[in-house]
Amino acid sequence: MLILTLIISSVLLSCNHKVKPDVTPEAYLEKMLNNPRIQGQYTGEGFCWQARVGMNQFLNNFEITDDLNWLDAGVKYFDYLISRMDTDPDGYRGWIGSFGRGEQVFFSDALVGDAILITEFLDFAILVLEDEDLRSKYAEKANSYMDLAKKDFVEKWDKRGSWYEDGPYASYVSGKRFVIRDSIKVWVESNRPRMSNPFNKLFDAAQVSLRLYRITGDKFYWNKAEKIFFTAKCHFQYFDDHYCWNYYEPLTPGDIDLGRNTTRHWVGVHPWRTGYQASEVDKIVEAYHYGMVFDEQDIRRIINTNLKVMWNGDRANPEYINSNGLGADKDTSGLASFRRTNGHSNRYKNEGQLWTGLLDFDQTVRDLYELRFRDGKNMEERLNYEKTIKRNPPSFARKYAKGDVNITPVSFTESRDIYCAVAIPHRFKAGEKTILCCKSMRSGELQIDLVSLSGEKIKNIYKGTIEGSKEIGWRGIILPWDGKDQDTGSAYVGEYRIRWTIGSGYREFPVKII
Repeated sequence: MLILTLIISSVLLSCNHKVKPDVTPEAYLEKMLNNPRIQGQYTGEGFCWQARVGMNQFLNNFEITDDLNWLDAGVKYFDYLISRMDTDPDGYRGWIGSFGRGEQVFFSDALVGDAILITEFLDFAILVLEDEDLRSKYAEKANSYMDLAKKDFVEKWDKRGSWYEDGPYASYVSGKRFVIRDSIKVWVESNRPRMSNPFNKLFDAAQVSLRLYRITGDKFYWNKAEKIFFTAKCHFQYFDDHYCWNYYEPLTPGDIDLGRNTTRHWVGVHPWRTGYQASEVDKIVEAYHYGMVFDEQDIRRIINTNLKVMWNGDRANPEYINSNGLGADKDTSGLASFRRTNGHSNRYKNEGQLWTGLLDFDQTVRDLYELRFRDGKNMEERLNYEKTIKRNPPSFARKYAKGDVNITPVSFTESRDIYCAVAIPHRFKAGEKTILCCKSMRSGELQIDLVSLSGEKIKNIYKGTIEGSKEIGWRGIILPWDGKDQDTGSAYVGEYRIRWTIGSGYREFPVKII
């Protein structure tokens, strides 16, 4: 029966026949609109996450059917979501709601909430504006979504001072102004530190800019996305021909609490939600296809992470551990507590999953992905996969890049122990301070040196012990440094690298002293 099902679906696709999904556009729209988790007076980030679930099916089902009713239903759903936006005191719109757990008085819109919904609007805009037939019917709606993204996402967060740049690096930081639940017309100032967002949220924001670049060709949007992805790549940990990267990284001075000698958020790979990193891989791959930041070697190293570090090698019954190599014991400690506080999560601590964002490139990833279609399961997903991915053999050809691709090189050094090594800010004046942050898997003697761009040691900055930790709390070294020789007091000026060494490996991060 399974073989017959596969043959039928293959014949249908090869003959370019369209297959009807199990639900009509009208019924699917009704289901989405009646989701009880998107009801209520105020919305916020939680609303946006719930509203996004299944949102891409409007476009996906149009792709496999060519039925315009799916686009009509999608527009109705998108417009409903837009109708749920409120206007902040500065005149920009957003989905305003509680900004933190237990915060039931102060409200705001959220960067990631805006990003994940607006990205879907822009997917519609791209589909329409790049198709002559669709433009004639939907161009006005597509352009309205583009205008919303420009004003109520990029411009809004820029004007609020959330965009942080440090030379070639950039991130979005949290806001300092909020509104009162009973009155959303007046700002309330907060003394909360302006911390950076985790990478999954930064990548969601970068997607908005990347899509706006595709539609407009304006390099302003390209540069924003590029700086975010470049920042992430420069924070990758590299060893044994693969990458690992943290959910949270200290990226801005607001992430550091010097008084307590710690970061204001934890640092590490997320132990309970492997889906965060899987979605980050999706967006890394998208950037690669545009010719941004990542090259073929980067993608091969990420494939190695998923298949050589995370996968158990079993093609019939695959299992996966976290990308940092933890989780083989299927530790469940703390899982119940995490779920009570945060909702859904993995089945066990440090579980991993197949990174389906890599389907374009690798046959083994495809073979493992196709296991989910056994016994005729997930037929709509299978049809979409066969039309968009499987029809082409694995390849590193870029889908969207136009012209020559120029990737800024990143000089990776190898350490299996040091999983955080950064100087914040990267660019600073001599006599002022940068903050040198380091975290290690193992305990031992740590040495921090100033080295030249060619790798020659110039001066030792610190030597002492570091307490290793595989957990997400902070047991690391935070060291302010003024860019001066500790013995002579003379200032270094120019471009250098900071090197953290423990055991046989070391990590480096560039600094520019002016």
